[in-house]
Order: sequence, then structure tokens, then C-alpha cells
Amino acid sequence: MLADAWALKEALRAVYAAADRTAAERALDRFFAAVEHSQLRPFQSYVKGITPWHEEILACFDNPASNGYAEGVINKVKVIKRRAYGLPGFKGFRERVLLACG
Repeated sequence: MLADAWALKEALRAVYAAADRTAAERALDRFFAAVEHSQLRPFQSYVKGITPWHEEILACFDNPASNGYAEGVINKVKVIKRRAYGLPGFKGFRERVLLACG
């Protein structure tokens, strides 16, 4: 069972390691088929949840832009804000954000 889960995980990784959209689509279809034939309910639930997002998953090969950097900066600011609770003013908070996020 663990070996089956590992194989399915690697099949999913192959989707994102594909060179282009066509190869990724083939890998995604192979992953879906492998999960369908498996007896692993967590993977079956996962596939059931992502099947409606088939086109969106493959869209990252058409436009690889991501908002990951912005999300990271937002998370840093939120952490600084939580840690700075009770500081007397905005100036110190602003300096901490600029120091952490550049």
C-alpha cells in the first residue's frame, strides 16, 4: 500500500515536471487513471476534488506567472504585525517591514 501511494505521488510530480502542456496533460491523465485503479481512498478523494480544475492545473504551462512572491511578502507582514502587538507607533512597525521585505 505504501509503495502504491509513493507511485501515485511520483505520477503527480511528473505532471509538474513536464516540459510542456501536452506532456503535462498526458501525465495528468495517467495520474487520474492510476488513481482510479488504486484502492487508496485519500488519492481518490483528492482526484475527485481536483478534476473540475483540470484546465486550471494545466494553465500554469501556458502562463507560468505566479503570485507566490506577493503572498510571501504578505505573510511576512502579517507575522511582523502579530509580533509587534503593543508597540507604541507605526514608525517601528514600518521599519521592521522594510527590513524584512526590502
